Amino acid sequence: MSYGGAVRPSYPTRAGGAVTQQPPERRVVLYERADCHLCDEVRVLLDRVVGPSAYEHIDVDSDDALIVRYGFRVPVISLDGVDRLEAPMTESEVRSLLA
Repeated sequence: MSYGGAVRPSYPTRAGGAVTQQPPERRVVLYERADCHLCDEVRVLLDRVVGPSAYEHIDVDSDDALIVRYGFRVPVISLDGVDRLEAPMTESEVRSLLA
């Protein structure tokens, strides 16, 4: 389930009678732009790995500061506000990041 781009909420659960802690909530963001074939490929990877509603899409062309920050360096996956992966990236890299 998605919570505003978060991958998973954090709350105690019971597993075999013991209370376990879920991983903390993470904010996953895909910085992308229209007409970008690499962005399309990474979107398909993210959809397969975490599901289409578990991350935010941000078009870098929608904000002058993002245009300056990213230029042509898209797609970029950010985790909790830190840019972690940029194209080219593999599905195994995405899975490792979000595991």
